[in-house]
Amino acid sequence: MHYSRRAVTNRDYEELLERARDRIPKDISERSRWTMPQPDIMIEGSQTILRNFSEIVDSMDRDANHVFQYLLNELGTSGSREQFRIMLKGKVPPKRIKEKIVSYVKAFILCGECKAPDTRFVREDRTTLLKCQACGATRPVRL
Repeated sequence: MHYSRRAVTNRDYEELLERARDRIPKDISERSRWTMPQPDIMIEGSQTILRNFSEIVDSMDRDANHVFQYLLNELGTSGSREQFRIMLKGKVPPKRIKEKIVSYVKAFILCGECKAPDTRFVREDRTTLLKCQACGATRPVRL
């Protein structure tokens, strides 16, 4: 077999590039691939209720107990978990809860290098690492 080698001009390259861009699905190219539901927070008496806790945890793809314990520690309160929601003791401002959820995402979900949400916990010896499935970067985390 003999292949002819043809010089690729800038025009050919630009046409190929434009054709490739046209084939990228719009939902990938126009917005972030991962979105987390807004926390649905309600204060009832002396309790604060995060009504869509399970929905938030499902979107994170993390262990619900880990997220729950993190929130309790960061908010400095106690609480209980029911099927879909968590109840925190005291009147916790919704803004503080949202801030702590964002800090959880930054600490335990987003890759430190490429900012992709495609990460997993990996255990190596006695260290837990956050490993990015997109770029392969790893960093130690404290669970």
